[in-house]
Amino acid sequence: MKKVSKFVSYTDQVYRELKANILLGKISTGDFLQERSIAELLGVSRTPVREALKRLEFEGWLETIPWKGVIVKEIEKQDVIEVFQCRLANELFMIKLITPNLTDDQLNDLKSIFDNMEAALRGGKREEFIHEDRRFHMYLAQLTNNSRLVQFLDNLSDQMLRLGIRAITKESRANETLEEHEKLLSALQKRSVPEAVEAMEQHIYQTQETLMKMLDSVITREEN
Repeated sequence: MKKVSKFVSYTDQVYRELKANILLGKISTGDFLQERSIAELLGVSRTPVREALKRLEFEGWLETIPWKGVIVKEIEKQDVIEVFQCRLANELFMIKLITPNLTDDQLNDLKSIFDNMEAALRGGKREEFIHEDRRFHMYLAQLTNNSRLVQFLDNLSDQMLRLGIRAITKESRANETLEEHEKLLSALQKRSVPEAVEAMEQHIYQTQETLMKMLDSVITREEN
């Protein structure tokens, strides 16, 4: 973790640092978070750490276990179902809205992001691959010129990022993700709404299926 700056609210900085580490899996589900150790690592008092932990708990990232402390919440099946229901409803609408009116410059921007994804994957840079994947989807959202939709998907993207990191842990899924984006990009370049919708829908369903299988595997191991 990085020490925080004096020019931004300590609570905000601690919040962002902790959330980033949870999203990237550097702080794992099931880990207990101790105010004192976090404060020492970040070079702040315990007060902003306490406030940041409360904020993260309110947002659903953490939970307090009586007599034990604050723990990073596990990802449950219902979390996956809810996130992907929201993705289907909003991203398919997004694709229908933007595909017919895409400009050559916008398609070139999307191709550039896709090329970055491919380079990151070939270079074994998992976090960079995930970052570019997120950029790809958020760029599509911004093309709707619908500020409320962009804000909603941006808020949802934190959950998608955390889930996405789980989904591409296996190299095979990362390769599949790249292929799905390539198929989507091809449909967008043809400005074919039916093909683009089908490609996006397939990508979302495949990612959800991968996550559900991973959660089933974890549950099976715990039961045994």
